[in-house]
Amino acid sequence: MRHINDSGFRFPGFAAVLIAVTAVFLVEQVIQPSYWIKSSIKVLAFSAPVILYSFLSGKSLTETINLRKISGVAPIIFSMLLFSVGVAVLFFISRDSLDLAGIKQNLMRKENLSPENCFYVFVYIILCNAFLEEAFFRGFVFGLFRSKATGALISAVLFSLYHIGIFITWFSLPIFTLCVAGLVVIGLFLQWISEKYHSIAAGYAVHASANFSINLIVALLIFGIIGK
Repeated sequence: MRHINDSGFRFPGFAAVLIAVTAVFLVEQVIQPSYWIKSSIKVLAFSAPVILYSFLSGKSLTETINLRKISGVAPIIFSMLLFSVGVAVLFFISRDSLDLAGIKQNLMRKENLSPENCFYVFVYIILCNAFLEEAFFRGFVFGLFRSKATGALISAVLFSLYHIGIFITWFSLPIFTLCVAGLVVIGLFLQWISEKYHSIAAGYAVHASANFSINLIVALLIFGIIGK
């Protein structure tokens, strides 16, 4: 696992990353199991390479994913508020160009969301899924590269491509392309703030706040408050 080639990345670790991301994408798009089975597969796919790498490299798990205690959280709180409000504003600006009924139908059919279970799903997405993605992309994937710029870009691109499986049928091509590019930018920002505070905890806080706003909008869809 420690072998590094001239390009500056660890071959076995990065191969495991590609396998994990591809597996999660195929499960999302081809197998399409129930939400909790799909989530369990993702937890396994994203956790196994990190745990194996940690074991073989002799690093602790917290070191492998760059998880440390942070201080001076005022800018992080500001970023959390900015992302939360930004998600809501972007949605209400673009809602007329979105097929809200189609998105709602897709969420209820493909993700098996309903008014009865959406609360539990949203708690998982905000608290657990956001951490899993930050640990995997901003911690593990980024740490596989000697060049921070290369690591940040590759992890952001993979972060964006991994999400394609979730919303590939939601939007028209122009909005879809904008979402993919936007996720790359978001990935780069989350990497930057994690590096600034030397811990993925900073990126996780911002990521979780964005997920909160997204899930609040989805809840409004599921309960028929918007998108009727």
